Amino acid sequence: MKKMLLSLAVSSVLVGCGGGETLEDVKKDSTPVLPSASIKFDPSNSVISVPNDLLLSGTKDGTLNLPGELDENGNPAVTRAHYASPSLALGAQDGWSTQMPYVIDLNVPAGYSVSAQSASDPQSVRIFEVVMGADQSDEQCSAVPAGIACRLVGELENGMTGDFVSVLNESGDGIVIQPLKPFKAGKTYITVLTDSLTMGDGRAIKPSSTYTLLRQEAPLVTDTQKALQAVIKSYESAVISGGDLAKENIIYTAAATMQSVGPVVGTVKKLMAASIAQGTNPKVVVPEQPMMTVADVLSSVITDPATLAPFQAVQYMRGSIQLPMYSAKPATTDISSAADTYWRAQCDSAVAVLGYKAAVGGTLPEPQADTNDAACAAMSNGVLRDFGLDTTRFLTKYNTIPQVQWLANVPVQITKPRAELFGIEQPATGWPVVILQHGITTSKEAMLGLTLALSSQGFATVAIDHPMHGERGIDVDADGLDDFNATDGKGSVLSYMNLTSLLVARDNLRQSSVDLLGLRLGLNFVNPALGLNPTQVSFIGHSLGSIVAPSFIAHANMPLAEQVDPLFKVQSAALASGGSGIASFLAESEEFGPFVQGSVLLAANNLASKAFISFIATDAASVCPVEGIEVNPQDSAYLSAVAPCAFVAYTKHLTETGDTQSLAAIKSIVQQFVYASQTVLDSGDPGNYASLVQAVQTPIYMSVVTGGVDGNKADTVIPPTTSNPLAGSTPLARMMGLQTVSETQMTTTPMSYVVNFSQGHHGSVVTTGYRENAGGTEQGHAMATVEMQTQIVSFLKSQGLLLPISNSAVIAN
Repeated sequence: MKKMLLSLAVSSVLVGCGGGETLEDVKKDSTPVLPSASIKFDPSNSVISVPNDLLLSGTKDGTLNLPGELDENGNPAVTRAHYASPSLALGAQDGWSTQMPYVIDLNVPAGYSVSAQSASDPQSVRIFEVVMGADQSDEQCSAVPAGIACRLVGELENGMTGDFVSVLNESGDGIVIQPLKPFKAGKTYITVLTDSLTMGDGRAIKPSSTYTLLRQEAPLVTDTQKALQAVIKSYESAVISGGDLAKENIIYTAAATMQSVGPVVGTVKKLMAASIAQGTNPKVVVPEQPMMTVADVLSSVITDPATLAPFQAVQYMRGSIQLPMYSAKPATTDISSAADTYWRAQCDSAVAVLGYKAAVGGTLPEPQADTNDAACAAMSNGVLRDFGLDTTRFLTKYNTIPQVQWLANVPVQITKPRAELFGIEQPATGWPVVILQHGITTSKEAMLGLTLALSSQGFATVAIDHPMHGERGIDVDADGLDDFNATDGKGSVLSYMNLTSLLVARDNLRQSSVDLLGLRLGLNFVNPALGLNPTQVSFIGHSLGSIVAPSFIAHANMPLAEQVDPLFKVQSAALASGGSGIASFLAESEEFGPFVQGSVLLAANNLASKAFISFIATDAASVCPVEGIEVNPQDSAYLSAVAPCAFVAYTKHLTETGDTQSLAAIKSIVQQFVYASQTVLDSGDPGNYASLVQAVQTPIYMSVVTGGVDGNKADTVIPPTTSNPLAGSTPLARMMGLQTVSETQMTTTPMSYVVNFSQGHHGSVVTTGYRENAGGTEQGHAMATVEMQTQIVSFLKSQGLLLPISNSAVIAN
């Protein structure tokens, strides 16, 4: 694995500015006698590996401080739109990724090497969970200064059956730490390297001369140096307090606080619950309308009368629900205008408020009535205020209230069984309801294929489009055509999966989750005459619908208050073709990977990017024709359209010509993007909600196409596994605690399962149609659909007590 280090400078507070002797001056006599490998660590010269909490030093809002963010006075030097840059986007986070591998860089003299065996030795690389100072949830540590390690919680296990593994990277100049389980959100971990890490000749790798100076007992010169010295010494004191690690064996320590996951969506749920008393909560409204069936809706896409006819037994209705939108509307029709539409906090960060409070003598002015300041104070018990201190208004664990940008009237799709045609009776309490959530680039109508199987077993369904999908596109210039719509045939997938602004992509995921919370709550206020039972609600998500599901389910079923918990309750859920580690699986997806990697390479603005654009200009037109767009390498629309095909052709050309240097450069660019993008997307990633789903004990069913029969490929959109052990469908199932089964299950207590399919494709759960690029056979794909839908309906109807598996021909063992 090539190094994934982002070379980031620390803020000036660490550089030793302000006069006096610098670390560089002090350490000049520390040159080793013999050439020796050492850890790269020299904050005074902007050399640190990430993740590293030194980048939280001096923060005024609780987020990471990155180069270019702040001016010399520590004030924002860029606008919110500038955070579209992947490297700057990290500066909007309150911590690091819980699941991405990271690298600690080494200085290795020419002609020498690092022992790969020692790099994988559990004694060489150790990780400890600690509680940091200023943690108000810990009485012992609340009064300790921020940034100082207060006390040890425990040690993680290094090894294939443990929490992480460590290996030497491909270039031999870095130690890769690969999590096997996600780090806990919001918690701090100290990575420790010891002198068990050796060179190829057996000599121990050395700490950097800077680190050696910082750990010494004698105080350094300047206040800045002394502060950094106190930080490093606190790290070492914390990790040796367990008793089985000696200070003299430590050659490196670095703390990394994981970013928060959930407090913002959790706050939205609380606000929705509070709105019930005011009568402003979301409500599903269904007007009277002529009788329609699902067959009427599907007649344009299903041409076989025999296939279409059974859907006449399913009634189709339309309603609406008004939902708060926290993402702003783009100002123009160009994708670049969406760069700053990500969520914005309503209030100043609590960190900024505390800083202001200290600056004015410890007493804050009383809020004036009917102001946003008063609203902030009321919603946060006085923790948050609006003094205009925080211009970026990033949402973090210190600032959890998002600003409502507008209210959207969202169309709702409803289906019900026509009881007389199925020979069933409507329950006295109404039909149990299944919320359906579609995949990316499709629409709510794509889920109608499930409604026949569900109706036959007495389920009604409701569905809405994801933001910027289907009927929820955005028409900026009011010309009747959507300018932002990710549904195929209506616009670009970038409208939702926004690679040009990762914060927008993250918040589209969050908006999808809170929309589902609003829909779930709104079902409680639907007209009783419709015959829906809002106390019995389950969920089916496909693809993107499965990705946002863990956040939705965890928050819906997380206890809030006895009187409102039933209003959000989800009884059980079925997830098809989902996955965790979004950045990793997108980059490795057979269908999306070339688009993602090609787009990233185009935007890199370096020599590798220019070479790719040159290839497009000279070679791509003949091998990658694009319909409807004029060939013009200067046109961003053309480049975006041709990028997937051109990337495949270009990398094939480089491979055939043996240009390993260019291939390595491209790999490095993509890996750095994946690291940055996953760090940004983490708070929307399903892997970070897996443990919460387990905690709320919601029965979960999951189907995964692993392929293997008749040349049937594994899922070509969201791969079951990737090079990152925490990314893909199978890791998500494992993290949610699902049991892999291949035979019928019947229990007396609700259980959660994953079933692997040897035949089928990414969309098999909603269509019996054959997808040629997935391999396999038409019959195999059709049988997979029937088996998936049968399993789902039985699982939901029994609420996790029964999972029938009847067609072994499509089940992978």
